[in-house]
Amino acid sequence: MTTIAKLPAIVMHIAAQFVHYDSCKEGITCIHLQQRDNGIRVASTNGHFAFRCLVPYGESCFMGDDELLLPAITFKKKVNYAQKVIIGNGEARFIGGKKDVMEMLETRPCHENEWSFPSHFDSFWPDPASMNNAPAAPVTMNADYMRIICDTVSKFSDNGLVKMHLADSATSAMLLTTSMDGLMLELLLLPVMARA
Repeated sequence: MTTIAKLPAIVMHIAAQFVHYDSCKEGITCIHLQQRDNGIRVASTNGHFAFRCLVPYGESCFMGDDELLLPAITFKKKVNYAQKVIIGNGEARFIGGKKDVMEMLETRPCHENEWSFPSHFDSFWPDPASMNNAPAAPVTMNADYMRIICDTVSKFSDNGLVKMHLADSATSAMLLTTSMDGLMLELLLLPVMARA
């Protein structure tokens, strides 16, 4: 097998929860992997909420290309006990097991997509240090998107806590952060424009 990427399986599973499932939306039905100086940025969005995580390079993190766009459907259903996923030759191999045993648990089709991911994706993310957590008005959000975010944090974060970073405007994006196994998970929620 020619390995083009190796990543923690749980990060890919989490990213798959934040995509659009309308095939007409092309690039936002996928998980975007991009090499950075200090790791691989894993990102996904459905246009209303988004996920990103920087996974540092190491034994469980490698990528041969500068950028990959992979089908989220491959990672949507969790593979129990999977610790890492190896991607290559049109498939994703989930490796792991109970305790220290490492074996192949499951193989799923995984072909790189030729679509494009929004190039301005990172520009939507506010700097938490610049947010004052004092909105000028009540913030209205989509309850289903908030439920997905809270369910994800409840299942996968180190302590089940999510930190909300609010801007001084009720129409600014809300940044939610949590940690998992030494990784920072960033979740972005766009407010809903409520009409009186």
